[in-house]
Amino acid sequence: MKYNNQWLKTMTAKAFACGLMAMALGACSELEDKDHYGDSTTAIDNAELKIVKMSSQQYMEQRADLSNMNKLFADQGIYDELNTKGQLSTMLVVTDDKFKQPEGEAEDQTFVTRSHVSDVSISPANLHNGDRLMMWHGKYVNVTMDSLGQAGHIVDHILFNNAAVQEVVQTNNGYIYVISDMINTPTSLSDYINNLEDNYSIFREMVLSSGGKVFDKQNSKAIGVNEEGNTVYDSVFIYTNKHFEDVGFDMNSESLTATMLLYSNDVINAAMADAHERLAKWGLERSDSIIKQWILDAAFFNKRYTAEELQNSEANDLKSIFGKQWRTNAHQIDAASATELSNGIVYEVKKLHLPNNLLMYRLKDWFYYYENCTDEQKAEYFKMTNMAFSKCNTDVAAWSPLPGAWPLHEDRVLILKPGDDGTQGNLALDFTPIKLSQKAEGGTEVTPFCIPPGSYRLAMGFKQNQNMTIRVKVYVEGQAEPVATSSDIMLGSATTYHYDRGATLPDRYPEGYDPSVVQSMGGSSKSGNYDTDGGPIIDEVTIPDVHGDNSAVRIVIRIEADNWNDQTSMTLCHWCLRPTVNNY
Repeated sequence: MKYNNQWLKTMTAKAFACGLMAMALGACSELEDKDHYGDSTTAIDNAELKIVKMSSQQYMEQRADLSNMNKLFADQGIYDELNTKGQLSTMLVVTDDKFKQPEGEAEDQTFVTRSHVSDVSISPANLHNGDRLMMWHGKYVNVTMDSLGQAGHIVDHILFNNAAVQEVVQTNNGYIYVISDMINTPTSLSDYINNLEDNYSIFREMVLSSGGKVFDKQNSKAIGVNEEGNTVYDSVFIYTNKHFEDVGFDMNSESLTATMLLYSNDVINAAMADAHERLAKWGLERSDSIIKQWILDAAFFNKRYTAEELQNSEANDLKSIFGKQWRTNAHQIDAASATELSNGIVYEVKKLHLPNNLLMYRLKDWFYYYENCTDEQKAEYFKMTNMAFSKCNTDVAAWSPLPGAWPLHEDRVLILKPGDDGTQGNLALDFTPIKLSQKAEGGTEVTPFCIPPGSYRLAMGFKQNQNMTIRVKVYVEGQAEPVATSSDIMLGSATTYHYDRGATLPDRYPEGYDPSVVQSMGGSSKSGNYDTDGGPIIDEVTIPDVHGDNSAVRIVIRIEADNWNDQTSMTLCHWCLRPTVNNY
């Protein structure tokens, strides 16, 4: 890995600024620094903390078993820089038997050396499990400690990254921690993704293509001139991540504390195949681009999670940085695969489940399909008690809140009148949801709209000012009792149930539609009335897995009313089932 001098200067400045902030680390543990000093020899406080009256440089120079680290610091100008700054520091060092000479070009050696020095003078008493210490190379080392470390013990119980503390020395101008291994700085999240192997190529390209790339002229080497006289570069590109930056998630930032879920090509392909199998069984379709976007957006979190937090037997929900729902008992995480990064942690996903509420955004259709049914279908799908067909009518002509951006939408309705087959106090419509499809040979075809198992929110649209009270029940094929029943609903002057213009439910619009954005682009002032779910009927309708194979089933929506009169008609617009968060 190559680092130019300007980069090192920038990182040093950032490290200094972050170091000043980190000096405010929290309250002390049971460890305490003792203000005891000897003249020139080491004084032992508690057999773990050594206190000397000399500078860190002087101490390093007089410790024979730290000679290699001492030489490295001297050769790289660490002491000179500390003396110029005149500030305190923390050094992480190893004894000569653990020392590994940094290899590579000068920038690499400088990077490794500076990963062992911090502007913060931090005592063991002020270290806490989960702390991060900014080093001079512009990256953090992670502080971890076991229960004994948290109880005040130092040696072998406090770690910097994966290097255990062996000794602690307090000097006149800071602390020296002798550790078990040299600091191995993990790669950043951005570098990790760029360097993923080809068996993760689908996910890698998802991330990289979510932003863009910019030619980095400063770090691209000129290698010649072409026939037109233009300089030819050994090009270096910087990948931007606008998709992530828009939510404040900078994968290059060392201040990030992230969790990333990693999917191999095999895991993604298996999840996609399972999703398509479910969709085919349900008679539904979903764009691959939408599914893949969810896979990407569900993979990043802005805090560090343990493997147990990401996967457990309880149905807990975590939210990704893009607000995507990760249900902890629906996926399989490889806990042993945890990879520490300089600004986060990565877990490999062994099995990915694509949620039902991703594959079904909402299920919505219309009552006016009555006019497309045969007489047999009308009798089967629209079973009326004391009701009779009046007409189908377009009550709201086709319109778009932003022509050219959103399609035309009309509210065509089914109007029923009182029938003559019984008392007017016993009115009901047993409606089987249906859908209208285009046949390959031309014309249309009406078929039942079967509903996959799971939980849904039921909304519907009628027409305001009908001055009647209704109740709605939902039945599933083959079951005598309803799976859900509404309270009494008044179809009065309020616009709550006025066609599909209801404005009381959250998450009520077609996918990707935002009325505030439409209006900001010069759209209609009535953009909030466009193609909503309708008015609330039942908060949660649970459709059981009737056949035990996750297949979709027919349902019946029964609409009952008991206060009609001869002058009253019922205008029915649409029904809408939107999967809930529990339909996962």
